[in-house]
Amino acid sequence: MSIISEIEDQKMDKKRNHSSKSHEDVEGEPVAKKSRLVFKTIIYDESKANQWLDDPPLAVWDHMIIPFLGLKDLALARPVCTFFEAYWQDKFENNVLPLRVGYDVATINDVMGVIEILSSRREYTKASPFVVLLGKGEHQITSSWTNEYGYERETTLDFTRSNITFVGTGKDTTIIVGGFGIRDVENITFKNMTVTNTSDLGHGIRMINAKVELMDVALKGCENCALIISNTSSETTVVATRCEFANSYCGANICDSLTSATFNNCVFNDNRANGVYGNQSSIHLHGEATAIHSNKASGISANNFVKVVIHLPSNHNTTYNNRGEDRQTITGGTITNVED
Repeated sequence: MSIISEIEDQKMDKKRNHSSKSHEDVEGEPVAKKSRLVFKTIIYDESKANQWLDDPPLAVWDHMIIPFLGLKDLALARPVCTFFEAYWQDKFENNVLPLRVGYDVATINDVMGVIEILSSRREYTKASPFVVLLGKGEHQITSSWTNEYGYERETTLDFTRSNITFVGTGKDTTIIVGGFGIRDVENITFKNMTVTNTSDLGHGIRMINAKVELMDVALKGCENCALIISNTSSETTVVATRCEFANSYCGANICDSLTSATFNNCVFNDNRANGVYGNQSSIHLHGEATAIHSNKASGISANNFVKVVIHLPSNHNTTYNNRGEDRQTITGGTITNVED
């Protein structure tokens, strides 16, 4: 049974059993009968057998027991007694229950369904996003996404809500096999993972009218672009830090006048076309570790009045060993070095 059906089943069970009381419960009632957490001092009494088993202090629950229980555990425990209902409400309202792929849900394909349910019950924000934890190993995306032209793209996860953070364990240990379609949402963050999409016309990340942040992410081995932004009609931004865009058709394809991209200490290498391609947009490159090299076409291709700003000294070895031009400008595109 998926976490989605489990949560809904528990909700129905709760209604049938009337196991919870309102937040207006009387203060004098025992903790286990309250629908909110109340901290109280418990004095050890050696005459009471198994006192800490029957009535452990909330500090013990908070620091020794509850940390081992995740979203699924507390959701399943809610109808057991109002003690667990209180913990669910406390942890859920304070957004400290990340969704663990492989434990709370079977696969990465199940994530959005749970997010849809829980987002209808509380508000997630940029400061307090819905957090998805991805463990070690490969995570295969088998769902599909319909692009702006109405074509269905296989092995692509569709983001249907804003304010979501995906966290892996590292570029070398968490591997996403497939890509992400991100349209008309904001505050989407990816950390510590590799994304590779070898499907026909498969992108690593496809963005339209969205705001995305990448930290320590490798987008590589994609049949199409590692990162692509185009056809935008509203402000669209991406900020990437310590990321790799490699071994794909194009490293980063950044298009349209409402689009801006900022790359901090990122590497673009060994792509079959350009390392960085820009059209009408604005692109900013920061950091001494920035390197654009060994691409089969140009390192940077600045087209159609795009503005590429390299925030490094002109003698910095930013782009090199590309088969085409290291810095190509066409139809009013500019590439400029500035020292901040």
